[in-house]
Amino acid sequence: MQPKKNELLILPLGGLEQIGANCTMIGTNGDWIIVDLGIAFYDSLGIEVLTPDVSFPAKMLDKIKGIFITHAHEDHIGAIQYLWPKLRCPVYVTEFPAAVLRQKLKECPWSGDVEIRVVTCKNPIHLDNFEIEYVTLAHSILGACGLYIKTDAGTIFHTGDWKIDEAPLLGDKIDEKRLIEIGKEGVDCLLCDSTNVLVEDEAGSETHVRQALSRVISQYKDRRITVTCFASNIARMETVFHIARESGRKIAIVGRSMFKMISAVSETSYLSKEFKAGISSIIPEEDAVSLPPSKVLLMCTGSQGEARSALFRLARGENRVIKLGKHDVVVFSSKVIPGNEICIRDMQNLLTRNGVEIVTTATEDDIHVSGHPSKGDLVRMYEWLKPKSFIPIHGDSVMLHAHQKFAEQNGIHESLIVESGEIIGLSNGQLQRLSKIDLTFMALDGQSLIPITHDAINERLTMSTGGSISVSFIVSNDNRLLNAPDIITRGIFIDRGEAKRLESRLYQIVANEVTKHPGSVNEIKRECVSAIRKVMTKQFDKKPAIFIHVHRS
Repeated sequence: MQPKKNELLILPLGGLEQIGANCTMIGTNGDWIIVDLGIAFYDSLGIEVLTPDVSFPAKMLDKIKGIFITHAHEDHIGAIQYLWPKLRCPVYVTEFPAAVLRQKLKECPWSGDVEIRVVTCKNPIHLDNFEIEYVTLAHSILGACGLYIKTDAGTIFHTGDWKIDEAPLLGDKIDEKRLIEIGKEGVDCLLCDSTNVLVEDEAGSETHVRQALSRVISQYKDRRITVTCFASNIARMETVFHIARESGRKIAIVGRSMFKMISAVSETSYLSKEFKAGISSIIPEEDAVSLPPSKVLLMCTGSQGEARSALFRLARGENRVIKLGKHDVVVFSSKVIPGNEICIRDMQNLLTRNGVEIVTTATEDDIHVSGHPSKGDLVRMYEWLKPKSFIPIHGDSVMLHAHQKFAEQNGIHESLIVESGEIIGLSNGQLQRLSKIDLTFMALDGQSLIPITHDAINERLTMSTGGSISVSFIVSNDNRLLNAPDIITRGIFIDRGEAKRLESRLYQIVANEVTKHPGSVNEIKRECVSAIRKVMTKQFDKKPAIFIHVHRS
């Protein structure tokens, strides 16, 4: 479906089922732009990363005018390194996201083909049927912006991720003045972050975090401190540098992701004197272990319990240099992202069993503030922009429905809860469902992107819950079974007596199917699978994955 001349279409490709994989298409007069291209973290069945399905825009490359990135978090920028070759259009970013993107693309053989266009706020980009203006917002990462999208058919404001921070330590304050001006110009539809809609009051400031972390760390003068936070939160990193210098501690960074972010910020105008001084004071892990605990402050990622993160490796004792124990305190300067609760708890249990004391937002106030708008922030955004209609984005179903209800309570009565793949028409502030395209999240399997519904992933799911049976046998050219089937089971408990009976039963099944379907290997495989599945379900109450291997002799 292509947008007509006086038609404005909104087509989300991700970001409406869970936190992550944010991607939205905006179309008018036959052309489209893409807002964000992020990943979602999966951590199951050998899959760690999901991306949006871009098969729809990939079919009309001449109509895609550009990818517009709101900020540099993985769930908004992380899929470019996997999906750009399918889209091959310019990428528009502000200064810091551009530096992060260049870091990500270094190892891509086609990185030199990507046209990265660095933009500045308040300087609209004119692209045929679109005028796109980047508007400064605050978030937990530098360079976060909203997008003011103007077309002949209407206007849209897409917030990306944002919050209100009246006293950011690093980066710019939200551009309240410009938002008020945009509200007066007229916003037909607001697409707005829903992550913290269930949280009262306002998000809070990084200034308060610095004060709280300084207070907490001062309570453990004789202990070695580890602060874990998101690598992308440069302001939080600067706070840790500041506290280390104040408390006479040396900084050691554990893990690679923080060094990548340091490298990115070093290329930008955000490199403050304090941050630069902090970088110069970093010592290697090997030097850190030779110092008294009271003279060391470690900083690492892993606050969300990621299995391969620096902190989880420390908790499992896998770091070759640093070992955490009774002289250590780990401060979680982070919140729990929904879905990560079990992983984080497992990691914290490992740490405490090793004698480590942990400090979290449950025990200490203000050692973290969110980068997302709570109710107080949302109300102010509604008042500034005065949108005619509203689509909640960036959240799971609970968040989206709560945001729709909250917006309605605050005077925005035209709204829709949208699913990925739904094409929404916007006309004079009215929203209408027009059609839907089929989408399937793509899973990064090694170096390949495959649909999350692919047989290979379904087989892993079956094997992970029911084990597997592999049956191999040889059939002669004149369709005789030449051997007793070779049976291998994995992940299935069957006692010795049952195993003998199963072996006999499977032999009968194979012999029967070879006789019934001479010459048709595919038919033999299909019927063997069906018959074995019935036996396993009826006699053993088990549902394994079944693999049949037929060899011709």
